[in-house]
Amino acid sequence: MIKAILFDMDGTILNTLTDIWIAVNHAFKIKKFNEQSLDMIRKSVGNGAMTLIKRVVPKDLEDEEIKEVFHLYQDYYDAHHTENTGPYPGIMSLLQTLKQKGYKLGVVSNKFEHLVEALNQDIFQGVFDVSIGETTGIPIKPAPDMLYKAIKLLNVKKDEAIFVGDSDTDIITSHNAGIKSIGVSWGFRDEDELIKHGATIIIHHPHELLNILERGF
Repeated sequence: MIKAILFDMDGTILNTLTDIWIAVNHAFKIKKFNEQSLDMIRKSVGNGAMTLIKRVVPKDLEDEEIKEVFHLYQDYYDAHHTENTGPYPGIMSLLQTLKQKGYKLGVVSNKFEHLVEALNQDIFQGVFDVSIGETTGIPIKPAPDMLYKAIKLLNVKKDEAIFVGDSDTDIITSHNAGIKSIGVSWGFRDEDELIKHGATIIIHHPHELLNILERGF
């Protein structure tokens, strides 16, 4: 019996792409690099902020300059991360319904944990029982450790939880953790990519998740 629903954040419950794109190009403008397209950012997010920056900076950059770009990006994003960010259509209603039905809810993201916690409070009004993000001492997704942490904090077993995400990273993380997964088609990755990495269930609207839970996962 499923007792807990864990969600990825970026591309799954929140459309954060524009704010990330603006923050990257803020750093690039300071460094006098060519600006990146929104589509390039979409394809590059999902594995943490430093990996994002490494994927989009000029390829000949030295490590110290990459770190400089990262800090320019992160400082700007920390200050502006809610300006163009909001839940996908149907997400708030879904979360409220799940809460009413007694499910424990968690968000597990490769964002820095202070941002995950802030967005949980500022946008979702604390609906999530746990907010897990990148922090010292725990490997980020696709390592399974974040999911294990969430399950432990929610006091459920692996077979009592599912993980909902929009990316290949999320599907792989679920497999690595031995947790059932559901892919979503409205996020930052194409449906074909989810299937390629092992997604067996893909939903196209948030409330389809309720139908899956009702008929038994």
